[in-house]
Amino acid sequence: MFHYILRYYIDPGFAEEKRIAELSQLCRAGRIEEVMFFYNPEELFQGYPPDEEVKAWFALAKKVKAALDAEGVAMSINPWTTTVHVSRGRVFSEKQRSFQPMVGETGTVSPITACPFDPHWQRWLGDFFARIAEEISPVAIWVEDDWRLHNHEPDMKYGGCFCPLHLARFEQETGIRTTREELLKNLLAPGRPHPWRKPWLKVCRDSLLEPARMLYEKVHAANPSVRLGLMSSGPDVHSTEGRDWNLLRDALSPGAPLLVRPHLPPYTETFALDVSPAVTRQTISEYDGPIEIYPELENSPRCGRYSKSGAYSIFECLHSALFGSSGITINHYDMMGNGLALDYDFPAALAEAKDRLDAIEALKLSDRNAEGVQVLYSPEIAAHMRTAPDAGSISNLVNHSVGWSNTFFKLGVSHAMSGKITDGSIRAVSGQTLRAFSDAEIETLLAGDLILDAPSAEILLERGFGNLIGVSSAEWRTLNADGYAYEDIPDGKEALYGVDAPRMSASRCAFQVLAMHTSAETPSLIRRYDRSVLYPGTVFHENHLGGKTLAIAYPLETAQFNMGYFNNFRRIFLHDLLLNRFGAKKILLGCDTPLQTYRNSNGKLTVIALLNPTHDTYPAVRFFAPGLNPADAMALGKDGIWRNAGLASLPDGSMKFSGTLATLDALVLKFES
Repeated sequence: MFHYILRYYIDPGFAEEKRIAELSQLCRAGRIEEVMFFYNPEELFQGYPPDEEVKAWFALAKKVKAALDAEGVAMSINPWTTTVHVSRGRVFSEKQRSFQPMVGETGTVSPITACPFDPHWQRWLGDFFARIAEEISPVAIWVEDDWRLHNHEPDMKYGGCFCPLHLARFEQETGIRTTREELLKNLLAPGRPHPWRKPWLKVCRDSLLEPARMLYEKVHAANPSVRLGLMSSGPDVHSTEGRDWNLLRDALSPGAPLLVRPHLPPYTETFALDVSPAVTRQTISEYDGPIEIYPELENSPRCGRYSKSGAYSIFECLHSALFGSSGITINHYDMMGNGLALDYDFPAALAEAKDRLDAIEALKLSDRNAEGVQVLYSPEIAAHMRTAPDAGSISNLVNHSVGWSNTFFKLGVSHAMSGKITDGSIRAVSGQTLRAFSDAEIETLLAGDLILDAPSAEILLERGFGNLIGVSSAEWRTLNADGYAYEDIPDGKEALYGVDAPRMSASRCAFQVLAMHTSAETPSLIRRYDRSVLYPGTVFHENHLGGKTLAIAYPLETAQFNMGYFNNFRRIFLHDLLLNRFGAKKILLGCDTPLQTYRNSNGKLTVIALLNPTHDTYPAVRFFAPGLNPADAMALGKDGIWRNAGLASLPDGSMKFSGTLATLDALVLKFES
């Protein structure tokens, strides 16, 4: 069953009896299995509230739980803050004046957020969570995504905690007494990472692990049946505070699967083609052990369909089910207690989608079994990042690890996430990711099949691996200096592309490109506005280790790239290379139109899915799925029933589904051999 968890708030004294009855009705209408009931949330956040406010909420929470129990609906609890997201005018109460506040990288002292090392804050938080566990006995208590050191106060800049407790712990770790200013200078020093960076990241990691262990011990002692769940933001950002996801899982849920709510963009509805669950899948991949996945179906600023429609919400649910989620946590209604009046129709959308989502969940998919290109990242990338001489913030230690995932979602290429180098399928790497891997590991990569963006190719050149990617030298060239205009595919044929030697914008892809010098094959060329050749758009090379590499001239993570790179020609070009040059086998490629794709196998069962992120309805869907027999395919209906798909096999090896695929809808097929 795909578990709907509704995040909801009723304000004590604000028509609470009506809201409780309304919540019961909403759960029935929306087929909702659990309510995550808020404490002290967002606009009504009281900071550390007075005792009378706490008592009123506990009394209300018990009423809500009784009503939900009568409906057979579970209740979990979500204190909106643990360390406190941001002050917005709130300050520590007199009782909390003893808390050590966070100190940002600017030296700004937070008026409301405590340092997680502080023993007084740890005791307060542990006692409060234990009281919830004992008095209310929810199925779970969720630890908010403010369980982090970054992004707590605008004046603190990026964040991190540089308070006396953190500096003292750094001295204990290293024997070095330092100041915030000196520490930051060395953490952000250009070139090879300064020796202080690794021990500082360990200090940051410990500052979140130690209170997590305390929290589990307090809650478990109060009520062993209550689980803890963890909300989180992006892994590349958490890397800057040294997060070890598996140690944190063991701290919050030793010996049992951890409830996780990974970040699932976007918060406010936008064009679906421009977003992907890349960061969500990266978060899931970080965990080695057992977890239960409930991504955040966010609606911000939580004003019903004015910020997100039911159709878009269900589209995100379909994505979540296809990468192995057990359910979804749903933010749709506000945190001020207005209730259902913001959107009376949303429960019907949830109910209508439930049978299909349940059928997908019943397949017990795991993203660890995802097939296609492996997008490589490193959990420890912040320890290896190189900074520019003018770097002034910890934010400069954030890598953009999974840019290829966003690219592959747009170009219809199924893929997986991997934080380790393993034997197997084609890999893709971007940004500074390769700095986290040793020379021996890189040789292993280069003995296989590898796709590189421009910064990755530059790193390999710098480290002496240029001969293995077919590039002798390279330098960055700017648009203003060179006037590069377009990239073309000289050998591209009309039979494949619809035009001979198709042209694609280069000037709209990046303000600078990597000019690679090579004697290897150049499947595409970048040309100046006068049509003269400047340098390769791509370099394809087969090396003496038996590996194949493709390097592109563009960096992935720029607004320009997202604006200019994508079109039919680049989709066809990449698919052709994957199928005919790399010889991709276990992959799914969506053809003809923008399609987002998944391929997942477990034993004799292979599941593929193609999602339509556009506003057009497709009258048919064509795709490549090597190794699968179209006669074995069953298609999932909106009623949750599997039926014969009736796929056609085409002369070029692709398959065709002749049914329509509506906007924000998915074609899900299973093949049993």
